[in-house]
Amino acid sequence: MNKVKVLWSGITGRTGKEALEIAKVSDSVEIVAGICRSDNNFYHYDELDSIKENFDVIVDFSHKDSFNKILEFALKVKKPIIIGTAGLTDEQMKSFEDASNIIPVFRGGNFRFEVKKFIDDVVEYAKKCEEKEIELVETHYKTKKVPSETAKVVAKRVLDETGKKVDIKSLLEYDEPINDWRVAYLNCRVIGFKELAEDILNIAIMMKNKKPNGVYDLDRLLKEKQLADLHNFLIEAKKQTYANENVKKISSTRLGSHDYEYKKENMIYHDTYFGGTDFMGEEVVYLSSNETPIWGMNYYGVVLDKSLSEEAIDNALRKALMKVGEGDILPVRGPKEFINEEYHYTFNVTGDLDYFEGEETISKNNKKVYILKCHGGLIKR
Repeated sequence: MNKVKVLWSGITGRTGKEALEIAKVSDSVEIVAGICRSDNNFYHYDELDSIKENFDVIVDFSHKDSFNKILEFALKVKKPIIIGTAGLTDEQMKSFEDASNIIPVFRGGNFRFEVKKFIDDVVEYAKKCEEKEIELVETHYKTKKVPSETAKVVAKRVLDETGKKVDIKSLLEYDEPINDWRVAYLNCRVIGFKELAEDILNIAIMMKNKKPNGVYDLDRLLKEKQLADLHNFLIEAKKQTYANENVKKISSTRLGSHDYEYKKENMIYHDTYFGGTDFMGEEVVYLSSNETPIWGMNYYGVVLDKSLSEEAIDNALRKALMKVGEGDILPVRGPKEFINEEYHYTFNVTGDLDYFEGEETISKNNKKVYILKCHGGLIKR
């Protein structure tokens, strides 16, 4: 795999220095050039047009006084930018929001994958607890600006998703770069800048091939990655279950059911159906780590021409379903169109893997002999 090439603005800062060391031994990312305000070993902000190195993504962890120049440069070279500079004015915030329609822009109150999990856990806690107001206590190193962006994100998400307010208590106690957040029994503590730099470089990898489409944050990136992983897994799973006539069923999980299962890495696919010429079924994808269902689909199919056997329909249907993932269509059944001798298969679907509805048909000699309707999407707690 080719390394993602990063141009780092604010390279002499604490996070930039850590990122430089990490990138030196990374197999997936490299920092090809750095920008700072005074160190002659790197480019200065009045030398942006002199940068000769090729790069894929710009990371900006500098100073608000340098932000305008680096954003203008990102727009000029049409490269994604990850913005971590603190203290931006309302005008600067408006500038990067406008830029997000021209180039891919990442900006969030949180860059840490570990902190992201904490935020999600707090939201779930707020949904279930009886308190009308949630207390968040954050304790940081003495030069930290508070309330932290992370605390603000927690407060906004809790309010948006539960209607409850978050009372933020900010303390500056540590001499070392320690950040600590606590809500009831939930706690997240991060130390130093090395892990932050690692997460930012991972975000750079994820941002490389994004398209301009509003401001990205960690929630959005992870959701899009989950959907991409799910998309690819479904293609493999469906080719290794019912569509593949050489694959054997597993033991029935319900009375009268026919069952298939496929496992790979962190996901499990299970398909259960009942019937023959007229049938109904359900597919579910689970995370194997905790057996949590994350996606599902229900379907019901009918053979309209009762002179045709289940085997005859299978012969046409299985071959079409083995084409899953081909063309620009969701990988939930087969392709948009497939012809097998006298059989003509079609599948029309609206929506995306979040939520979709579809209709599948088979015609024989221009007469419709089979129809299936399906719907499904992501499963959330």
